[in-house]
This record gives sequence, C-alpha cells and structure tokens, in this order.
Amino acid sequence: MMGRDHALSGALVFAALATTLHVNDAHLAAGVALCAGAGVLPDIDHQDTSVSSSFGFLTEGFSRLVALLSGGHRHGTHSIFGIAAFTAGSYFAGQYQLSGPKVAGLGHPAFSWHLVPAVLFMSLLYSAALRALHVGGHHGDLLGIGAAIVTCYTGADLTRLPVGSWHVPMLAIAVALGCAAHIAGDELTHGGCPVFWPVSMHEFHLLPRPLQFTTAKLCETWIVFPLLVVGLGLAVWHDTGHPLVLPSSTAQHAASRS
Repeated sequence: MMGRDHALSGALVFAALATTLHVNDAHLAAGVALCAGAGVLPDIDHQDTSVSSSFGFLTEGFSRLVALLSGGHRHGTHSIFGIAAFTAGSYFAGQYQLSGPKVAGLGHPAFSWHLVPAVLFMSLLYSAALRALHVGGHHGDLLGIGAAIVTCYTGADLTRLPVGSWHVPMLAIAVALGCAAHIAGDELTHGGCPVFWPVSMHEFHLLPRPLQFTTAKLCETWIVFPLLVVGLGLAVWHDTGHPLVLPSSTAQHAASRS
C-alpha cells in the first residue's frame, strides 16, 4: 500500500477503537495522529518512504541500519517481531519519560533529558504521518517536532488506556495498532508479509489471489483510499459524540415531516 493509505489506515483503526479504549476528546487527536505515524513506521526498512525521509540523512541512515538488521524491505519490520520491537521501544521511551521530574502542583513532566527519547519517537511518528499525507514538507517536520514536545509536556502519550486487565500508555497502544494496520494493509496486496519472520519467510495474505491488488494502481486509488477517508470521517464523528444512526424517534419524526 501507499504511505498515504497506510497512514489513513492507522488513523482509522485508532479512531474506530477510541470509544472502546475510553479515549477522551482531549487526547483523541494525539492518538489518531500517532497511530497514523505508526501506520507508516514499518516502512523504515526502505529508504524511499515517507518515514525514512522525515529528517534527511538521520532517518535515511537509520533506515539503512534497520534494513540490514531486518533482512530488507517487508521482512523483519513487517512481522509480529517488528510490531513487538516498535511497541517495546515506545513503551520504554514512555517509562523513561514517566521517571523524570514533574512540574510541582500539575503532575506534568518537567523539561529534562527524560523527555528526549519520547520526543524523538513521537517527532518521527508525527512527521512521518504528515509526509505520508503530503502535508507541509520540511515545515511539517518542524510541526511534528513541536507537536511531540507539546504531547510529551502534557503527558497525553502516557494516558493509560484499558486493554483487557491491563492499562497501557496511549503511545504504546497507538504504535502497536498502527504497525498492525500497516501489515494488514500490505497483506491485502500481491506482496503479502512474512508475519512469522525470522522463523518462517512464508508471505501471508488476507485475500484470495484474485482479490489482491497492486500498490498505487486503480483499486487502491479509487476504492481503498476513498473507503479509508470515509471510514475515518465516520469514526471521528462517532468518537466526538455524534450518532452514526438517527434514533428511531428522530427518524420517525423526520419521516412524518417529509
């Protein structure tokens, strides 16, 4: 899938689950944006992607290293191992942030070295999402850095969301969901993904071969992309307290007036 659609699929997954995760309106935008960035994160194993070009030679060099360690494009980062590695990185960045000093009386993190790993991680996610959606260019990178600093300082990324019997920081959940959405999206294409890398290199698909599509071709451009946009719009509309279906009494009243 194209980076644009990976970002939209990550945003859609988080927005669709926001009510279940009890995400409040104040943190919804941050969660959707972070998950959009995580939706393109597995492509850090390829240098010609939005996430790899976010911060020039820094991310390009890191991309080469990831590709070397993960076996190339659509290998390690496109597997369960990749999801676990990215999620663990975000979780420990949040834990280090949490261990830092707080602003007296507010409980928010004070500016310190404890914020740096989380700021760097979220800057990459925000900037990658903006680049994938063709918003801002280098100005989008600066906007991503600013958004990461604000998110860290307010502690929005550390908001604990319920996952079964656990309460997990929002940043870790967003990364896990975004990476999973990315892999699921690539499994809709002809390429597939080696989900059980490095144990097995078998490429899994979610659709039978006749229904699989090719990246950036007609099906993705005119079917997948519009569906993602509409789905994201409906999910956010629902998350902000608007019903997707009119109550029966309202519908009957509207019908009677017509």
